[in-house]
Amino acid sequence: MSLINIASLFLVIMTKPLIIDSIIYAVDLPTMEIREQIITGSIIDYSIDDYLYVLTARYLYKIDPDYLSLKDRIPLPQRFNYIATNIDDVILITSGEIILLDKKNLAFKTGIGIEYGDYRPMLSRNNTIARGHNNILNLFINTEGKTIIKIFDLTTGRLLKKRTISRLVAYRYYADDNLIVTFDIENKITLYDLLLNKQNKFILNTHGNEFERYENGYLIYSAEAISFVTRQGELIDFQPIPIENQEVVERFLFVTEHGIVLLDSLTLRPKVIFKGAVEFARLFQVQSDDYDYALALDRNGSFHLLNLNTMVIISMTEAEDRIPEKTAGLSTAATDSLWYFQIGAFSNNDNARQMYEEIRQRNIPVFIDSTDLYRVKFGGFQDKFKAIEIVEKANLDGWFVFQKRIGQPDFTKFIIGLKKFELKDGIITRSD
Repeated sequence: MSLINIASLFLVIMTKPLIIDSIIYAVDLPTMEIREQIITGSIIDYSIDDYLYVLTARYLYKIDPDYLSLKDRIPLPQRFNYIATNIDDVILITSGEIILLDKKNLAFKTGIGIEYGDYRPMLSRNNTIARGHNNILNLFINTEGKTIIKIFDLTTGRLLKKRTISRLVAYRYYADDNLIVTFDIENKITLYDLLLNKQNKFILNTHGNEFERYENGYLIYSAEAISFVTRQGELIDFQPIPIENQEVVERFLFVTEHGIVLLDSLTLRPKVIFKGAVEFARLFQVQSDDYDYALALDRNGSFHLLNLNTMVIISMTEAEDRIPEKTAGLSTAATDSLWYFQIGAFSNNDNARQMYEEIRQRNIPVFIDSTDLYRVKFGGFQDKFKAIEIVEKANLDGWFVFQKRIGQPDFTKFIIGLKKFELKDGIITRSD
């Protein structure tokens, strides 16, 4: 992995992070350069609020969105499909389970079992949960002709509500208004509150693949056209335009076979067409205090900056200065708390004892911490990142937890990855 040193530069961050495969991009306007951070492994999903949380098959990363510097990371015991965040938690979702991690240090908090299936979270565009519904998570799954939505209480783990509706084509989660707006295969737009209580609905006379609210109505996007309808479903305007990319960056900016087309917001008629020496493939939004920009990626992998005020298109260059990976902060534990690696949690003591014995035979000083469950743990560690290195060399799967020091019998020296360690006063340290 490599990171870009951009601390001394003025940086403009994407409203929605520009992520392609395993690379996170950002734009430095004064130098007209593209800055990047390369992540090991393809990025599966991400969420951004105070930090950028990036999910890969092997790790969860916490990244400073201003400088793209890596602040924290943890290994994952399995692959997760989706990520979300609320005020306190990072939420990982896989087929059959919801995992809550503490946003401050990515330590494991709890797990919630769910019915098996590809359940996806209903979230804002940044994959965040509304602050007024911090402990409520809406999940949905598409079946043949139908969509099932379930609401979970993240505090208790209980299923609060289940609702079956017509299969979704698209939805929008408006946290500020506490609304979920859905667009289904019957061309029906329905408004719900975040607890799935129906507020309003209307049927459109046009089809689409995507939509969003605009002024006193909705913009409906399809592969052939953009339509403007009122909030009662009445068609106001229609503009045939062959849209190649359905991702909405700016409401009236689209990739077409003729170039990037900017429509007039009042008439929906083409205002300008941006053309390059090569074909464009994707658009990304850029946030700036002073100007409106969009970033275009062409089919050769080069970036171009579109100034939507001056209608000028500028080719971008890739920054060359790179520094080695360096994780800052959050490494040393508090004096009364340590890091422990939880390998398993069992309701049956015999099962916990079996895992304990198997790992002990490898001369690894695990122990059983019995509270509500019998938990097999390895620790404690004062430094999280050294602990990650030790656990990975020991080839152990599980979750890191951060808790007050647990008393354990001292353990003579043991070896992991050709390095010697010892457990004394409940703390694991190097002994060579």
